[in-house]
Amino acid sequence: MSTSAARRALLLPLLTILLAVAVLAAPARAHDALTGSQPADGAQLEAAPDELVLTFNNGLLDSAQAVVVTDAAGATVAEGSPAIDGTTATLDLPDLAGGQYAVTWSVVSSDGHRIGGELSFSVAQPAPVTTSEPPAAPSQPAATASPDQLTTPDDATAPDATATADADEGVGGIPSGVPAWLVILMAVAVAGAVVALAVRRWRDQG
Repeated sequence: MSTSAARRALLLPLLTILLAVAVLAAPARAHDALTGSQPADGAQLEAAPDELVLTFNNGLLDSAQAVVVTDAAGATVAEGSPAIDGTTATLDLPDLAGGQYAVTWSVVSSDGHRIGGELSFSVAQPAPVTTSEPPAAPSQPAATASPDQLTTPDDATAPDATATADADEGVGGIPSGVPAWLVILMAVAVAGAVVALAVRRWRDQG
């Protein structure tokens, strides 16, 4: 066997091995895939997230990436190119209301192929705000005075004329303001005058 033939015999198995490795490596590199997300697919959140983070098994190419977020009615609430950092793609989200949301993503994987997929999550509806107010107090009817309680200013303030007259008249027709000693003195004088008049008449008759 010539030298050239021997070399070809040795190179043929080596080329076969290299071709097999290349064939096996190509499908492996084509299997870049999404490995996780925040929020996770199917997550039910109490509070709305402020960003969407997609994580892949290999680094993404810094190329045209696209993420679209829609609500339950199909209206787009967020879209754009996420920020790429190694194996993660991050998209800022606006303030999301309660409800169901769908995410559609499309990125260029490390092998140069574009890959895409979908996921969904939901945000809880906010609880209704209730305010407890104390019950209103029943209105009290205005108090009305009875006819017996109604008085006129004259009735309330005018002095009793009979009581005033009795107070001025005093006892026995003598004004109440006259001192007792003066009353006695006047009684003695009257009695003396009566006696003197009786004596005088008796003398005139004798």
